[in-house]
Amino acid sequence: MSYCSSLYSHHNKILEKHLLKVANNSKNIFNELCIKNKNLYTNLSFFIGISHDFAKSTTYFQEKLFKGIRTENANHGFLSAVFGYYVVKNYLTINNLDYQYDFPTIAFILILRHHGNLLSVEGLNGIINKLDNYNRIALNQIIDIKNNLNNPKKSLKHFYNDYDILLEDFLENYSDLLDEIEDALEDISFDENIGNYFYIILFYSVLLDSDKMDASETNNITREIIPNDIVDIFKSENFSSSYEGINKIREDAYLEVTNNMLDEDLNNRIFSIDLPTGAGKTLTAFSSVLKLREKINEEYNFNPRIIYSLPFLSIIDQNEKVFSEILEYSDLRGTNILLKHNYFSDMSYKVDSKYDLPMDKSRILIEGWNSEIIVTTFIQFFYSLISNKNRSLRKFHNMINSIIILDEIQSVPYPYWKIINVMLSKLAYEFNSWVILMTATQPLIFSKDEIIPLVQNKNCYYDTFDRYDYSFNLNDLNFEDFKKVIIAEIQNNSKSMMVVLNTVNSSKELYNYIKSYFEESSYDMGIDENGICCIDDDIQLTYMSTNIISKHRLNKINKIKESNKRNIIITTQLVEAGVDISVDIIFRDLAPLDAIIQTAGRCNRNGNGERGIVNIISLINDKGKRFSSFVYDSILIKSTRDVIKDLNLISEREFNLFASDEYYKNLLKYRSSANSEELIEILERLDFKEIQYKFKLIDNDIEKTDVFIEIDEDASELWNRFEENRLILNSFERTNDFLSFKADFYENIVSVNTSKLGTIVPQEQWLGFVSNDDLYRKYDLETGFIYSDNEDAFII
Repeated sequence: MSYCSSLYSHHNKILEKHLLKVANNSKNIFNELCIKNKNLYTNLSFFIGISHDFAKSTTYFQEKLFKGIRTENANHGFLSAVFGYYVVKNYLTINNLDYQYDFPTIAFILILRHHGNLLSVEGLNGIINKLDNYNRIALNQIIDIKNNLNNPKKSLKHFYNDYDILLEDFLENYSDLLDEIEDALEDISFDENIGNYFYIILFYSVLLDSDKMDASETNNITREIIPNDIVDIFKSENFSSSYEGINKIREDAYLEVTNNMLDEDLNNRIFSIDLPTGAGKTLTAFSSVLKLREKINEEYNFNPRIIYSLPFLSIIDQNEKVFSEILEYSDLRGTNILLKHNYFSDMSYKVDSKYDLPMDKSRILIEGWNSEIIVTTFIQFFYSLISNKNRSLRKFHNMINSIIILDEIQSVPYPYWKIINVMLSKLAYEFNSWVILMTATQPLIFSKDEIIPLVQNKNCYYDTFDRYDYSFNLNDLNFEDFKKVIIAEIQNNSKSMMVVLNTVNSSKELYNYIKSYFEESSYDMGIDENGICCIDDDIQLTYMSTNIISKHRLNKINKIKESNKRNIIITTQLVEAGVDISVDIIFRDLAPLDAIIQTAGRCNRNGNGERGIVNIISLINDKGKRFSSFVYDSILIKSTRDVIKDLNLISEREFNLFASDEYYKNLLKYRSSANSEELIEILERLDFKEIQYKFKLIDNDIEKTDVFIEIDEDASELWNRFEENRLILNSFERTNDFLSFKADFYENIVSVNTSKLGTIVPQEQWLGFVSNDDLYRKYDLETGFIYSDNEDAFII
């Protein structure tokens, strides 16, 4: 095709060429999907792509692009959306196609906001309420297009004629189309069909990705084959072939889950792996999904991506490292094979590990999840499923046709269980995906009829995993008295110990109290470069919380794992799930039951030597207030107390066989599903703007500020680089430069309660700075950021 106009979509792109490239990119994406009505959706995506930037053909937009003349008449979203409605409707009508969803209106909604976040259909700031203002601008644009209609250099008339799209007809019927669209918007909003939401975000995702890939001139990445036996090979050549004790149990679980997965009917889509902590779920899950992936390919003729999602950053790094080691053992390398994606991720995309792509292309591929295996957070995953955000939703088309492992699924707050059930079910059964929920404490998100257990008799594993005892004492214990209990425990035995407390302040106070005890007892003490207190030659006293920069937290965890010294660890909830450390004794302030079980999983993890002990107590401050009330929902604590109130000493085996089920039944009894039901209604009526206020996996009620800590020479170099970055005038270049060191930069950041910042140096609207010279006042190497409750915080 020849391009006869002189119209451009971007400075270096002919408009017709861009429209056609986006249309063909969209078509190719749907061609690779295994989805019902594939031919229809493929063609619809082509016509959405070919119309999405139609209104860039106006003189107003061209003058904005080349002369910098910015007027509201240069806005191209609305008229392009009306045109997209017309084109899609015309295609369906000419071909006498029946369709379940109102695709012309869907096309209108997503084209309207393909450069922003999706808008609610109704409401004060909704699309319908904005139509008059949109139309006022569009009428000026239509006059301009009509004036240029017969000028081949300034019109898309001939381009669209090749696709039987008549611009004259569209322009003539514009007013009628607008009336029709207003009625259609009202109808789709009142349709109460969540399918409308899914198809909007699917076509939106495809359009966004196609548009960004072409605009950045990023090529598609070739899909890769991963043999289904790489975990088996890795295990056979790196693990002992003699399985005894817990290792035999892990091997039994591995074989049962992988064999059951191979035997499963692929019409079943939602599974569970319910095994005790320490039973080797990560390797088991990885092997089973690789086998499932090959089975799906044989039966459905496509290779699903594997999405492994976890709640905590600390275990994402840990699990990604495991996967990487297994893949590299079979010479499988590169970001196109394994991608770790969270807010702090490295933005360097390596193809076959041979070369790095430029930063702008790397970012496009990473944020679009262009890899065979994606390791990511719950935040990234669920906010790409339930959102109105452009950046979040762009990856949705790579979430369908996938195998999704949700590890530590109990971390999803109860109020969202119902909406998660609805969304995952839709993803699985309508969009050919497979979901695996993995945990040691399986929540009742799905009923027994909705989920297939890959562990048929979980009791035999819980029966065998009997490594420690729980000791429950729910009588309120004053924190001052508790500190003395811990000192006595340290004095009376030489075992490793971990104390998990509910607040940063209480954890720091206990750490300093223990440290003072050793100092007063004339022990030889020193602090290493990561803030670990080394006592004589045989004790490590370690403090951990999110108050400490992440690179030191990770180093501390590694030192704990590698050291043969006696470990005494004081921490907040940071180590609850997945962190692979083991101690003999645990003290845990009262928490929700799933958190208690996850914490207990760090006790005598490998079943070596004597039985461990997990002490659950209820701590109060000097005002009689329970620390648990500061951080946990009262219903979660009540549901937990109901389960453990009559218990004293009980084995891991006995407790874990009944406690989780009772706890989750209590939640169903005490808690309402109103949050989920409201969210479902919001999605059904396409109230996109409201989603961000109603769906919050993390409670953001406390305003926080990121603070960079200039802790060492490496941090100083990063800060200097950041200051140089701020001097780059071109925003595109500035962003790409920052992305090149963002991951390392954030390793030196703590997120601090804004109201307790105290006096620090504000740098940006989002960032504070503690210089190396100011560390003595604002950052302690051992316990992290120093809050200054008596100082007024900067407004940053």
